[in-house]
Amino acid sequence: MKIYNSYLLFVAGLLLLTTVILAACNVDSLDVYYTLYVVEALIVTELYVYFSSRARRSLTVVGTLLFAGFLVIVASAVLKIVV
Repeated sequence: MKIYNSYLLFVAGLLLLTTVILAACNVDSLDVYYTLYVVEALIVTELYVYFSSRARRSLTVVGTLLFAGFLVIVASAVLKIVV
């Protein structure tokens, strides 16, 4: 199995497991789901550093977009607290 196939299977399995655990714990906040998904995806991507340079660049762009979404969620939570 190639490294990127292993990466995709691992990320998909991890996100599925997270969804099952959060659903079993009766979590209804979309913020929690998204934050955990982003953290998991970034950690797994950092563990799989053996991609080609093209794949690494693409994953860097995806990671940046995910992190930007995370910052939007944090900013919205801060605004809820302040206002």
